Amino acid sequence: MMSPPRLLATAMATHLPRLPFLLFVFLAVHVPASHGDPAPLPTTYEASMCSNSVMCGGVNITYPFYLSNETRETADYSGYYYSCGYTDLEISCKVDGRTGTPVPVIHLDGYNYTVLNISYNSSTIVLADSDVLSGPAPCHEPRHNVTFDYKWLQYNTSNYDYENLTFFSGCYSKPGDSVPPGFNTTNFQINCSGSPQGGPPSFVFTDEELGTDQAHELASHCDENVIVPVQRDVLIKYEYMLAMGGYVDVLEMGFALEWNRVTEATDQCYRCEGSGGRCAYGQSKAFLGCLCSGGKVGNPDCKGKSSVLLSYLAFQYHVAFSSSLASCHLL
Repeated sequence: MMSPPRLLATAMATHLPRLPFLLFVFLAVHVPASHGDPAPLPTTYEASMCSNSVMCGGVNITYPFYLSNETRETADYSGYYYSCGYTDLEISCKVDGRTGTPVPVIHLDGYNYTVLNISYNSSTIVLADSDVLSGPAPCHEPRHNVTFDYKWLQYNTSNYDYENLTFFSGCYSKPGDSVPPGFNTTNFQINCSGSPQGGPPSFVFTDEELGTDQAHELASHCDENVIVPVQRDVLIKYEYMLAMGGYVDVLEMGFALEWNRVTEATDQCYRCEGSGGRCAYGQSKAFLGCLCSGGKVGNPDCKGKSSVLLSYLAFQYHVAFSSSLASCHLL
C-alpha cells in the first residue's frame, strides 16, 4: 500500500501544471546564470543617480561618466554596487589641498588622473597625471607609465596626433657607474630651476631621439624608464626646451582618450541606450540592467515588453500552482 507522503507526492505530480514552454525559454534566455555575479537590479531605482549632469572643477560630468558617490547596492544587498554609467568611467570630485577648489579625478589602473576636459560630441576625455600636476617641485617627473583597460577607453587618434616622452631617472646611481668620457647628454639631461640638486641625473627623450646613442646608453644605466603619451602639437611648441622644464608644460596639457560606445545590435547595453535608457554596470563590468525614465528598470531595455511578459507568465504559473496544491490537499 502506498504511504501517505508518496500518495501526496504522486497526486501533486499528477495535478501540478507543467511549466509553460514559453516561460521556460524566456527564463533560459533572460535570467543570467549564477557565477558569483551580483543579483539583478530591483524593478525601480533612485532616479537622481542618473541626473542629467554635474559640474566639478568646470568639467561637465554626465552619462556614461558618473560620480563615485552615485552608486547603489544591488537587490540582494550583498555589498555589490552598480552605477549609472560604464564601470571604468567613475569620477571623483575631490578638493585640491592647495587651492581649495574642486577637481575631477578618474582612477585608471591604480593611478589618479585629473580630468581637464570632456567632449561628449567627440567622445573624448583629456587627462593629466595628478601626481605631475601636484608635485612638490616645478620640475617633478612622471613616475609611472600610462595604462588602462581597453574595454571602454582607447587613445583618440582621430582627433589628436600623439607622441611619447620617455624619461630615464636614477641614472648612473651605482658605485663606479658614470657617464662615459666625451659622451654628450647635455641636450637630454633634465636641468631646470627647482629640480633636485646632487641626486642621480634624469633625462627626457622624444620618440625621434630614442634612436640616438645616448638613449641606448641610458637604457642600461638608469633605475627607471617611464613612457608617457603627449599631444604632438603641444610637444612641438616646447620641444626646444624640454630638458629645461618644458616637459612639465607638455605633461600638464595632458593626453586624450576616447570612450567606446557599444555599436553591436546584440549587445544588451546597445539595446538599452537605443531605447532611451542608461546602462547599469556592476563592479565586475557586467551589464545588470537598463535604467529608464521615471525610476524604472528594464532588462535589457526600456521598451518593457520583456519585463511585462515575464511578470505575466510568472503570475499565471503561480495561480495554476496554487490551484493544483489546493486540489492535492483535498485528496
